[in-house]
Amino acid sequence: EVLEFLKEWTSFGFFSVLIFVFIGTLLTMILQSSSATMALTLVMSSYGWIPFEMAAAMVLGENIGTTITANIAAAVANVSARRAALAHTAFNLFGIVWVLIVFNPILRLVAMLTVSIGAGDPFVDASSTLYGISFLHTLFNLTNTLILVWFTPQIVKFVTYMIKAPKTEEVF
Repeated sequence: EVLEFLKEWTSFGFFSVLIFVFIGTLLTMILQSSSATMALTLVMSSYGWIPFEMAAAMVLGENIGTTITANIAAAVANVSARRAALAHTAFNLFGIVWVLIVFNPILRLVAMLTVSIGAGDPFVDASSTLYGISFLHTLFNLTNTLILVWFTPQIVKFVTYMIKAPKTEEVF
């Protein structure tokens, strides 16, 4: 029944992508394990229960959802820990935004990589989505890191502005 419910949400174009980003985020927040949610996504896509595009959107959402653990832990921690958790969240949110802007070209690149290793086209062959989703996840994290490493001072300014240090707490 759950799979039938999910299948109903795959036919709304880009809105479906956003829905599946939200589903990936929500599942990861509930499970507090991006690995478990990733495994669930891989199973659903490899069996053809959800198409490659929706599985890719779920993976993007899982990158947002994985920040919940750090934010929960940081909620009772010092200013530096709360800032680090916010930086992690900002990092992933920025990554999701830029990937969603170029979503279709990114998926075509991932499909080309998947086909180039002889695994098949993840848009056509459900068993190839395992490779496609893995490539997407790796490509997302590597590229996002390579982009954002140049903006570290701006991220520091942002999190420092958003989370002020109490006058009594010393920040290292």
